[in-house]
Amino acid sequence: MPASEPIRPLLVAPYGEMGGSEMVMMRVLRALDDEFQVQALLLSGGAFAGMLEAEGIPVQVEELPGKGGLLRFPGALLRARRRFRGTGISLIHANGTKAVLFAIPLSRLLGVPLLWMKHDHFWDGFVSKLLARFCARLVCVSEAMAAQFSPQVRARTAVAYPGVHIGEATDVRQTEPLITCVGRLDPFKGFHDVIRATRILRDRGVDARLRVARPVDRIHTGHAAELAQLVVDLDLSGVAEVGWADDLDEVYRRARVVAMGSRPEVPGKPSEGAPTVLMEAMAHARPVVAPREAGMAEVMGPVGTLVDELTPEGLADALEPYLTDLDLAARTGAEGRERAVERFSMERTVQTLQTVYCEMAGRH
Repeated sequence: MPASEPIRPLLVAPYGEMGGSEMVMMRVLRALDDEFQVQALLLSGGAFAGMLEAEGIPVQVEELPGKGGLLRFPGALLRARRRFRGTGISLIHANGTKAVLFAIPLSRLLGVPLLWMKHDHFWDGFVSKLLARFCARLVCVSEAMAAQFSPQVRARTAVAYPGVHIGEATDVRQTEPLITCVGRLDPFKGFHDVIRATRILRDRGVDARLRVARPVDRIHTGHAAELAQLVVDLDLSGVAEVGWADDLDEVYRRARVVAMGSRPEVPGKPSEGAPTVLMEAMAHARPVVAPREAGMAEVMGPVGTLVDELTPEGLADALEPYLTDLDLAARTGAEGRERAVERFSMERTVQTLQTVYCEMAGRH
């Protein structure tokens, strides 16, 4: 491809609503250099489609929700071939596992190389290893996730952490003793355990408060109401809040400590890949508490507290020191921010993906 020609990635994404992987891609797309002209194909409609269009990115939507959508792949593939053949697509970027199932035959139909960005541990093992064989390149969000693949696959695998913007950090010493959780209101995120941990801390005499911030999950739509009822049942109505937040930066600025309580959806599999929440909290110079899993340990390194006993009591024990010792919270938060600046900046993530795009398009 001549150097003057733009590189035209086609993003294939499984969901039209906003989740963790969609937020990562939105940030990446906004930061790409002008030489990259992206088009998008979404396998369901929603807010993500609108955000892409607002950025000037052409979007085609195929309504293929749920497992039943797999049965409609053939017709959607033919429509996508007609839509994108002859448009100069340089490569396909499949954002997630359902996306790569659709993108493998589409890359053959269009005659372009395929990149699979793997954000989570769903279908780890045999299925993921099989799918990776059909991809020219693989991008994983952690070294722990990439470790499952053979040396041959690892040779064409890059690690790109979900990048975060590194803004100014405020002084954690000026915060109230507020525990903050951020994520989809999904039962497997463990918010109920953090709510119970807050009750335990208050029973110990710690003036613990709690903010759970994020949208209702697209599958577990009733879990938000369950969490709200738990707050009432535990007599935390005046000190715990669950629901949407327009400004996540403000949520992090108010936090004394940021907690995760995620549990695996599939027994024996990790619950998280490389949580953006931890990176965002560290960038804001806030201490973090999370379950001891390979991906989360890789993100946190020596910073914060990894919880071995993932119970309300275990979470309470991990959270209490940061709520009661301002110097510890400030020192741990500062160390986390240094790690975020060094490893998790959006600029570093974008540079990694741009390099992979250029290699796949024949640019050196």
